[in-house]
Amino acid sequence: MRNQTYDQPFPLKRYYLVYAGIGGIIFYSILFSLFVRAERQALYDQYVQYLIEKASALYQDVDRDYLKVRKITFQDINAANDQARLELRKEIDEIIKTDFTLANVKIFNRSGRVLYDYTERANEGKPYQSMHESGFKNALNGIPSSKIEQGKGGEKFMEVYLPIYAIDTHSVVGILELYEDVSRFEKRVYQALKQALIVPTIIFFIFNFVLFLIVSKADRIITKNTELLTGIRRNMEKYISPSATKAIYNAVTLKKELFQGERQDIIILFSDIRGFTRYSETTEPEGVVRRLNEVFELQAEIINDKGGIIDKFVGDEIMAIFPADRAAFATRAAIDIVREIRQRQDISFEVGIGIHAGDAVVGSIGTKNRRDYTAIGNTVNTGARLCNACLPGEVIISSRVFEQLSDEGRIGFSPQRKLKLKGKAESIKTYSWNVSQVSENSD
Repeated sequence: MRNQTYDQPFPLKRYYLVYAGIGGIIFYSILFSLFVRAERQALYDQYVQYLIEKASALYQDVDRDYLKVRKITFQDINAANDQARLELRKEIDEIIKTDFTLANVKIFNRSGRVLYDYTERANEGKPYQSMHESGFKNALNGIPSSKIEQGKGGEKFMEVYLPIYAIDTHSVVGILELYEDVSRFEKRVYQALKQALIVPTIIFFIFNFVLFLIVSKADRIITKNTELLTGIRRNMEKYISPSATKAIYNAVTLKKELFQGERQDIIILFSDIRGFTRYSETTEPEGVVRRLNEVFELQAEIINDKGGIIDKFVGDEIMAIFPADRAAFATRAAIDIVREIRQRQDISFEVGIGIHAGDAVVGSIGTKNRRDYTAIGNTVNTGARLCNACLPGEVIISSRVFEQLSDEGRIGFSPQRKLKLKGKAESIKTYSWNVSQVSENSD
């Protein structure tokens, strides 16, 4: 369990900086772009509406001072009537002198003939080459049309086609085109946005700064509590088995019933120190505890290395559990423990180890206020009885364990007479391995 990521605190501060920080920048960029687009479009729409009013005013002046006086219309002015075109130009020039907004205009009649061209006078009287464009056609149908074009130097130009209505009939009598540099509008847009967004921007950054302080404090609390809980759990694992620790963890995180047990096939190993009672009688308590811990440490290291789990320490006895398919590993662990203790010159006693295989109920045992997570059942009791029957330096395994071993794993084990274990109605067939006999055979 120590390798799980639960030992690491949730990186709240880092997640906030990555997701909220980048997300906030993206959000604000999108918001700013939408504001710019909306403000620009509103400004353009306002400008087009302004031009519509100007175009209407221009036609009223031309109609009053020129067309009605001569009792003609835009359609009556054609390529053959140079005098009429010249007089119309003069009339429009006088109007434009007082209104620079319409300085770059072109005026067409419904047939698409150029009546007035401010920049190219040679085009006047000729058919308009772009009269088939959608903007021109829309204006003929009474729909103002505008589009923005990008110049080679980065300038922005607006091309506008506006319908010119007759005053009395409100029908379209001509088209006004304006092609004008509107780059100046960009400055007005950003000036307007600067004034509109400065306060929200300040509020946005203050809010995020305050939120960052809150997140930072929460991150420190999470880190501190995680380190505290991890330390508690790691220390707890020193006093209770990993299986019990796992059960407690599942009870809290997965809402599992802590008292619920389940039947499992296991390999049970009991190791008991022989002669330890006599040793305790002649040794100071502090020395007894120190030496007992040394022997436990030696055994636990071997058991863990072979894939076993220390379930509990009871006095000078160890109870360990191996998976059902690990009989060979449990047997190897027992032999290694006996040999290692025999080789230690500083240890004056030996152990006896019993191993059995079968099913057991693995779960929490005890009361609501005090409980232990362990394995119980006939398999466990039989393993304990085998351990009690061991001589110093002996390993006794049941026939169930022996049958799971390979030929190599059975080397050194000899059949014993059937043991009549205490509390058992029937005798059990066992096999024994003794470190003394193995050493004699080696010699």
